[in-house]
Amino acid sequence: MAPKKGQKGSSKQPSRVASGASTPAPRAEPVKAAPAVVGINFGQSFSSIAVINKEAIADCIANDDGERQIASALSFHETEEYTGVPARIQLVRNAPNTILGFRNLLGKTYDEVKDTKQPYNSSKIVDWNGQPAFTVSINDTPTTLTAHECCVRFLKVLLSYASDFLGRPVTSAVVAVPTDFTPAQTKALVQAAEEAKITVVQTLDSAAAALVAYQATELKEADKVPPVDRNSVVLDVGATSTTVSVVAVRQGLFVPLSSHTEAKLGGDLFDDKLIEWFSKEFTKKTKTPIEASNHRALMKLRLAVEVTKKSLSASNSAPCSVESLAEGLDFHGSINRMRFDLLSASVYSRVNDAVAKALGSAKLNTLEIDEVILVGGSTRLPSLSDKLYNLFTQETLLISSQLDPDEVVAKGAALQGQALLDSTVAQALTRALNESTIVEPTLLTKPIGLVVDDAFHVLVKAKTPLPLRRTFELPVAKSTLSVLVSLWEGEQKVVTVAPTPKPAKKASGGGWFGSKKAADEDEDEDDDDEDEDKSELVAEKTSALADVTVDTENGKMVKVVVEVFVGGKGKLTVKGKGDKVVKDF
Repeated sequence: MAPKKGQKGSSKQPSRVASGASTPAPRAEPVKAAPAVVGINFGQSFSSIAVINKEAIADCIANDDGERQIASALSFHETEEYTGVPARIQLVRNAPNTILGFRNLLGKTYDEVKDTKQPYNSSKIVDWNGQPAFTVSINDTPTTLTAHECCVRFLKVLLSYASDFLGRPVTSAVVAVPTDFTPAQTKALVQAAEEAKITVVQTLDSAAAALVAYQATELKEADKVPPVDRNSVVLDVGATSTTVSVVAVRQGLFVPLSSHTEAKLGGDLFDDKLIEWFSKEFTKKTKTPIEASNHRALMKLRLAVEVTKKSLSASNSAPCSVESLAEGLDFHGSINRMRFDLLSASVYSRVNDAVAKALGSAKLNTLEIDEVILVGGSTRLPSLSDKLYNLFTQETLLISSQLDPDEVVAKGAALQGQALLDSTVAQALTRALNESTIVEPTLLTKPIGLVVDDAFHVLVKAKTPLPLRRTFELPVAKSTLSVLVSLWEGEQKVVTVAPTPKPAKKASGGGWFGSKKAADEDEDEDDDDEDEDKSELVAEKTSALADVTVDTENGKMVKVVVEVFVGGKGKLTVKGKGDKVVKDF
């Protein structure tokens, strides 16, 4: 599918340490003998782990089965323990001994989660001294594992993949944390990682990790790079939930403006639509219904439609085949993307609604968004981004798709870990991380701009954290003796612009006045082609802040450098080649 409205093509670009605006410049003498720091994205349904390879590129590690997306699942059969996709396959015949959904139980008591329904008939949550736990059979012995213990086991497996890949022990990691995690859940996640012999050098919000990965991505299309100061939406469609984060990116700083999580909206809903469709097809072909109680058949079909959904993200049609689906009968079917999109229309609509709610919380209009970053395998579906374009109507919107959306969070965490090692000494790094605090910055409430010919040009966007410093170069015509730099505070608002009237069209019946039939046909054609009113974001000046007159050295200067500094308490300082104006606002 061809890209639209500034959308990148599907080719994936490498994520390098050296090229992001948010990545600190490396020291002349980086930390010697520094241990490798991996990036971990521990998901509720799938997880990934990334390292920086010899080419300084973030790379997700595959497990023994070649999977870079490792199912967050544990399963036990006699003396065997399974993780990842092999564990999910056990759901077909061994569901009671298969554990899913343990990550989100971290930091919670049993009473908080006792009503949680475990998916796919997997092991149920039980009470173990007030903690959520699971009881499974290991070597024919009933064994109870708490959610904490399940996380520790799984994280140990993830770490072993990194150690095997690098050929040496790995003990340090930057761990991505879901945006909606509470401090108690984050603390519990860190404790589980440390018990798994992982030193957590930093926790990083998942949305921030995605932004780090994209800022470090080397783009071939330089004209498509978003501005340094921009408003970004990170749309993370997981298997069981969707989180939308609105972030103000200002000179490499990420300022969260809002986030909205829909707990029951995720990629599994697309799978449910396919299961429902193919179940009906199977019944139509074989006259054999698949009952809701037939967990084995439904799980077989679910594992198959997950592959079908992935194929539909790249092809216009995809097959679905299951051996011995029910009553010993095989099933072979297919579905095209148009049918799938019709089935999934309500899911697409709910995703857009979640984005709209996050924008409402951030008090931003869709026209104020510069880019949308997609996270999660389901965001590969072309119609999902098409529906987003219906919400974001501006031509300049950039929907970022250079990186694999399944891997972007883990890669961002790995890049952050490497940047920490490259930019500071070990003792300072430890002190900075251990003594760090969370602060809520003061944000610039209105944009600051330059007025030229009575037009307001934004220099510093609203929602920029204070204090701030910006330097601008203004071109000057030769022989100009002085330049008046007029800074104003402004505001942005949405206005409706009527379309430009089209010129009269010659009727098809001949002359300007053809037959009535021809005129009616032309009128119908005009109705179809009639442009709609468009909304545009405009900036207008509201309050004068400062005027600075800059001497151009008898007309010899070809540019004027202006520096704007706004302190944490709103004091504005403007400098222009030695001149200075200070004003509180």
